[in-house]
Amino acid sequence: MNQLIHDPFIFMKVGNHAGESFETILKRKRKEYDKTGKIFWGYGGTACHPVNQVRPFATLQTKKKDGIYLFMSFVSSSSDQGTLRAREYSVDGIDWQKIPNGIIVTGSKYALVLDEITETDLEIDMNQFIVGYGPSRDKKAVDYLKGRTDKACLIPDLYYKSNQEPIVKKIEYQAKLQDPYAVLLRY
Repeated sequence: MNQLIHDPFIFMKVGNHAGESFETILKRKRKEYDKTGKIFWGYGGTACHPVNQVRPFATLQTKKKDGIYLFMSFVSSSSDQGTLRAREYSVDGIDWQKIPNGIIVTGSKYALVLDEITETDLEIDMNQFIVGYGPSRDKKAVDYLKGRTDKACLIPDLYYKSNQEPIVKKIEYQAKLQDPYAVLLRY
């Protein structure tokens, strides 16, 4: 078992997006990392807002440990959010900067800022984690991630009882977040 699965992390279901297969996206993101030293991993929805959830959560956790990871679980997806390419990003929604050359983000409102994406073979018992930041704080991960909710800032559940039936998620990819951890996007 990998030590990381006992630490706080960000969980995200991943798959096809904006007309691209997951394999194509992953290949493009690895080229981004080789060219720029970082990856903007686009996402949308209401969970894990960059300013209100991800950045404060990641900042808090990196003060305790050496970094925080994104764990990705592949799901079959037919997401087609459009292929518009983001032109600017912001860490606060006030000051905007041009997206660095070599980085392409399409069909997303937000992006996590990542280090290199690597393959992994982890299994995480979601019964052992709760939401660690935001309006759903302390909600069990297994309950929070039902239905369309596909991402969460998670911490170990200090009240976990080992007699619970495991709810295991397979993690195929991981990446360490880089400062500023998450950004807003503008087209």
